[in-house]
Amino acid sequence: MKSRITTVFTLIITVFSGTAIAFPFENSHQVYVDDVRIHYRYWPVAKEELKGSFLLVHGFAGSTFSWQEVADSLQNLGYAVVAVDLPPFGFSDKSSRINRSITAHAERLHQLIHTSFPGRTWHLAGHSMGGAVVQAYALMYPEDLNSVTFVAGALFSRISEGGQQVNFLLRLSPLRFVLGELAEQWFITGNRVEQLLESAYGKPPTEEQVNAYLQPLRIPGTARAILSSAAYNREIRSLEANALEVPAIAIWGKEDTWVNYRGRKPVLEQMQNLHLVLLEDTGHNPMETHFDAFMKAWLAALQGMHYTQ
Repeated sequence: MKSRITTVFTLIITVFSGTAIAFPFENSHQVYVDDVRIHYRYWPVAKEELKGSFLLVHGFAGSTFSWQEVADSLQNLGYAVVAVDLPPFGFSDKSSRINRSITAHAERLHQLIHTSFPGRTWHLAGHSMGGAVVQAYALMYPEDLNSVTFVAGALFSRISEGGQQVNFLLRLSPLRFVLGELAEQWFITGNRVEQLLESAYGKPPTEEQVNAYLQPLRIPGTARAILSSAAYNREIRSLEANALEVPAIAIWGKEDTWVNYRGRKPVLEQMQNLHLVLLEDTGHNPMETHFDAFMKAWLAALQGMHYTQ
């Protein structure tokens, strides 16, 4: 079966250092936040049927595709959903000079929803790297949220404002260009993406899943932007995990070898009002590989703790 992402990918016009692209999905939108182009997808619900709103954030090398099935399900249940591509992933900005720190991502998300969806409160969820982004958001802007959910979250104990000094070689555009070209040609391939997904999923991915992850990564400029992340990564706020006030859920697959639950347990123990869910025989991407079990556990946790009221 031909992949939806393969079809929509042909709609791309061009991408280079932030140049706009054609909308890749029927529900695609874009907004500029501090001159950074953000692609997001919106699953609306009629006002008279609206039960609440969810904001979903993918992990490293992911995109809105990571949450596609979840978003479809939530919309059918009466919840409006926004899924965002964090630069430089998916179909968002590919500029190499964007601050891609955890807190900078959180600040852009805050501006996006207040610009495009003013007056709402949100159930916020993030996967893997996106878990750290939503953790930062919940600490920075708790008044925006009804709940926060970490799915195999790469959580932090604390973040310090500022950043480490980076070797000046990482800032040299010619070097980044060469390394980026090499990465795009030799590392970002179908076989490698398939291998990585099989490791994360704990089972072989489908052709659609491989294409959905591969094709946004193959957009020119993505690899260069990823390689420059260390050079343009400066936290804009200092945060500590134990200051979390938003009701929180953490969902982990017990067989996750990418972001192991035991390695994040000390961080989770610092958080108040946290509900932990462990899924049996499940790896790093439970919302994709074990959708039914994931949704059942997540919705039960939300409803049991009155987050969806």
